Amino acid sequence: MSTLKKLFRKGAEEQSTPGHSQRVGDHVLFDLTTNNDRGIDIVFVHGLRGHPIETWSKDGVCWPRDLLKKDAQEASLEVRSITWGYDADIASISTEVSQESIFGHAETLLGDLSRLRKDKKWPIIFVGHSLGGLIIKQALIKSVSYLKHGRHSMRSEIYAHTKGVIFLGTPHRGSSQEGLGKVLLKLAIFRQSNEQLLRALRDDSHILEEQRDNFITISKDMPVVCFYEEIPIPGLGLIVPKESAVYDGFSVSQVGISANHMDMVKFDCIKDVGYQRILGEIIQISQNPDAQGK
Repeated sequence: MSTLKKLFRKGAEEQSTPGHSQRVGDHVLFDLTTNNDRGIDIVFVHGLRGHPIETWSKDGVCWPRDLLKKDAQEASLEVRSITWGYDADIASISTEVSQESIFGHAETLLGDLSRLRKDKKWPIIFVGHSLGGLIIKQALIKSVSYLKHGRHSMRSEIYAHTKGVIFLGTPHRGSSQEGLGKVLLKLAIFRQSNEQLLRALRDDSHILEEQRDNFITISKDMPVVCFYEEIPIPGLGLIVPKESAVYDGFSVSQVGISANHMDMVKFDCIKDVGYQRILGEIIQISQNPDAQGK
């Protein structure tokens, strides 16, 4: 049995947060859609020991709710902003589908979005921070599998309607100085994870390397943006260095944000350069007529 089955068992929120029922599942932050022809779902997924609101918040401002709405209106985008949360206290990575695995959370993400979207056919843009990006990748890989085998039509449509993916500090690979396992270990230590997680990352990071290769194959026809942190954490350095947070591809863009691993997704002002860069990519993907999921 893979040691990854015990991964990420211990957790705590970044800040004082609401109860369990408010932390898991999908939460619509705002809805500017008026019909099924022009709507766009933007889905935000937090990372290890994160929170569907607090991960994206600074000084009480949750930018996917408070800043994005105004800018979407100014760009004439009919956006529905959705944040999706999972019980990061018991998250893990596993080849088995279970409530304690990142693969299991990916399946839950597909189910929640399928239920929320129902018969809607409009495009989806995914935005994932840190290990939340791994959940997004696995959800899309699973959706493709359903599509190929003609199963679970609503879940298979998630991939078919995905217009683009934005990764923020997501570890895709190792660097020249350290392998993917060491990058993940640094991230886990930074988030004060337990010994079971540390052992699992050390032993089974090859599962994520295989996931990366599978995702590259299925995402060739969609825009992918990899944001990377530029400011180190004192005593730890860059948690997910550029070399790990990006990868090459015809449709892959690489963008830096002048912040550390946690602050790279926290903005309280529309003038923040990091926010403007993410917003610009969201608008560009939304308006791209050639992208998959149009």
